Amino acid sequence: MTMMNSPRARHVPLGQRLEAAERIRAGTWSTGEAAHALGVAAQDVERWVASGERPVNVADILASPQERRLTRRAEHLVDLIAAADELIRRLNDRLAAECNKFGRFVQQGSRS
Repeated sequence: MTMMNSPRARHVPLGQRLEAAERIRAGTWSTGEAAHALGVAAQDVERWVASGERPVNVADILASPQERRLTRRAEHLVDLIAAADELIRRLNDRLAAECNKFGRFVQQGSRS
């Protein structure tokens, strides 16, 4: 009987779960790859990523309140930029679709 068919879930140490979640967040590993490598279901891996648990390093503990506040603000700005980028991409796709509907083609960098 394999681990995947076993009624008892495989225990994955916290350190390995955190490392897998960080690699998935960084985009160097997919959920499926992590699940396969660790011998668990993809739903387990998705739950680890969604948990928000993160490894803590000494620099985080020793950082001043101002440094932590600025770090949180910087992370928030990165999220806002990513959201704005996605919105711009979707709006550009909609504009291109509308232009194609009317027989006009949008060429990047040219103005009509």
